[in-house]
Amino acid sequence: MKNKSLFLIGVFCFTTLMSCSQNNATDENITQKTAIKESKPQKEPHQFGGWYCPDNLNGFPAVDLANWDKVPVVNGRMATKEETQTEASLIFVDPEKYPDAKPLDITMPKLARFYNYNTKKEEIIIVIQAINVSGDSLVGFRYLNGGNGSARIDEVKFLAYDEIKNIEATKFVSFEIVINAKRNEIWEVLTNPSYFKTLQPIFDKENILDNDWVKSSKVNFKYPFGGVITSDYAGSLYGNQYIQIDYQNEGYQYAEKFLLLEDKKSQNSTLKITCGPYGNDFETQNTIINNWANKVKELSEFQHSLKPTNNLNLDKK
Repeated sequence: MKNKSLFLIGVFCFTTLMSCSQNNATDENITQKTAIKESKPQKEPHQFGGWYCPDNLNGFPAVDLANWDKVPVVNGRMATKEETQTEASLIFVDPEKYPDAKPLDITMPKLARFYNYNTKKEEIIIVIQAINVSGDSLVGFRYLNGGNGSARIDEVKFLAYDEIKNIEATKFVSFEIVINAKRNEIWEVLTNPSYFKTLQPIFDKENILDNDWVKSSKVNFKYPFGGVITSDYAGSLYGNQYIQIDYQNEGYQYAEKFLLLEDKKSQNSTLKITCGPYGNDFETQNTIINNWANKVKELSEFQHSLKPTNNLNLDKK
């Protein structure tokens, strides 16, 4: 996220890794917008990272598949430091320290497949940067469902034209909602099982879901047709709260992301939501998720409204 700086070392999903920065991660010579490294990657990460930042929904929001080739990029040269503050690029390389660094002869953007050891599934990514630094050929990319990462070029498989045209043009439900409540009050509504009976009818009107689903869920929301959970995470990222749940149903891949930001001055919070991708049921799911988010807002603001009364009662004792 461009206006936050989040550096975390912790556990994400079922694998341990270093979490991300929502701003540029800077060392003496190299900067990247989101600096997370996998601590247990399949292969030794390159010297400039192996970054993984799925929660960078401000810096790199979700991209519907129909629009993948319209994302901003920098072609034919190395990116400037200013360009790494935008969606056009990820990694800045100091030309004085690495004078031989150069862009690879690849025109961006490119669709590719990348096996994500954190979500335990092969994901389609949009490669927006390809460079060679000190003999390492690296790519920077953005996930379709939001966020970004980097890898060695031999860890991604570029898609051929015929493969791309045969991919279903799916879409993401992606929006944010401002809630007049503190982060911890909203987090309680999002994650405490005591709220699931109130929230479940919004997304499960036909009672399709087994009643036991909430026992293994990190959040009081579920897409009934998402498939099997491959990984899930819910926790704090240096003052912000983040939830990500990844599913796979045969060849179909689905993810839910919830990023909770708090404004200390106004004491309002912003809940950013990205779910999908969806096919023909996009409009239905868009309505459901918006209704669910508004119910979360209603419940959270109600809990927040009780706090001043409680404080007054305490003062009287």
